[in-house]
Amino acid sequence: MRWLLIVSVFGSSASAAEPVWADARVATFAQYFQQALLPGQPGVVGQLESAFPVTLNASLRFGGVDLFGAPDVVSGEVAAWGSLGPRDGRNVDADVTSAWAMYRNGALRVKLGRQVALPGASRYVRFDGASLGIRAGPIDVEAYGGFVALPRWNQPRGATVLGFVGDGLDNPLLLEAQNRAGHFTLGARVTATLPLEGRLAAGFHEQHDQVGVAFRVLSVDGALRPVPWLGLGARASIDLTSLAPAEARAWIDVTRLTNVPVSVDYVYQRPALLLPRSSVLAAFGGDPWHELGAETSVRALESLTVTGRGAVQFFDDARYGGRGQLGFRWRPVLDGRVTVLGQFARVLVPPSGYVQGRLGARWLVTPAWTATLDGAVYVYDVPVRGVPVSLTAIGSVEWLARPWLRAMLSATAMRTPWAAFELQGLARIVVEFGS
Repeated sequence: MRWLLIVSVFGSSASAAEPVWADARVATFAQYFQQALLPGQPGVVGQLESAFPVTLNASLRFGGVDLFGAPDVVSGEVAAWGSLGPRDGRNVDADVTSAWAMYRNGALRVKLGRQVALPGASRYVRFDGASLGIRAGPIDVEAYGGFVALPRWNQPRGATVLGFVGDGLDNPLLLEAQNRAGHFTLGARVTATLPLEGRLAAGFHEQHDQVGVAFRVLSVDGALRPVPWLGLGARASIDLTSLAPAEARAWIDVTRLTNVPVSVDYVYQRPALLLPRSSVLAAFGGDPWHELGAETSVRALESLTVTGRGAVQFFDDARYGGRGQLGFRWRPVLDGRVTVLGQFARVLVPPSGYVQGRLGARWLVTPAWTATLDGAVYVYDVPVRGVPVSLTAIGSVEWLARPWLRAMLSATAMRTPWAAFELQGLARIVVEFGS
């Protein structure tokens, strides 16, 4: 059993009428739990120890700062977190998630500091460095480079007690403090704005770690709307080290019938190429697969919307799978105070699969009180760890005491292949200050 108490406090101040603006937010989370993760066979009993860690998140954004006589050209962001109390084997921990300043004047923009790049040729990367962007008419060019900010999950702190990967994590080299020597990234992206709401872009992203090249990827993506009711798009990424496609996607959105929009899409993924080449998980990333799917929504009644999706998957080794989903959203009361959600899904991923059913409801009891209830069941084709069925139930009550004060209580009960029975409790208080 684990009980979780979260207290969040947000504060903000901003004024669009003034040339200089700032927005500050602070969130505090206090947790209490009892938990033990032990190696060995199921049924091993160990000593449970209580923990009460406190985490603080803080951020500050600003903009509209004048520089060298040019108005509104400097903006920036600083965000950090810190924790006090036992967690992952540490009593005190902290990190800076972002700290950057950007100068923008006309077509030129320069950003310095810890920032996040979304190059289109990879997921995202957080790094300490610089990015430079220039826009000339319909063409926008951006380049970036710097040292990768190592995520905390790169370090296997606490993983040695889990025991599910053998003695490999006992290697002392894995527990040494990491340094950023050799961890750097660079890349560029060119985007062109086209007629008919069109867009065409190409990006290059290269990233190194202490082993060598982690990513070297080229991507191309584009979108077009030839008529108001038809949207077309495509995207592809190629791993330049192996000269193989990492992923590809194409889609068609048709909204000719307002109450029955239809989408058709094709997806290809090679999971191992989406991970860093130095990651041990890249060797077990899964088989490449193709998927062809379609989705539509039907507004059967004023208060009822039914959504369906079906997809067929083809694997390179001649296996095939598929997934189908049928769901609904129903508001039985005209004032919309009650919403009922339902879903039935069938997933087949050889050599196994599962059937899922879900039913939930949200009830606005009064303007100040809201109650929710959600339940789900999973029935596996092949039992997982000897368990054929998983059950999950979640219930919550939220109270809007004041426009600036909210409180919530919730409980979750689960039966899964990894826990014969698990009960979690959550209490949350949110206070917002703004002007």
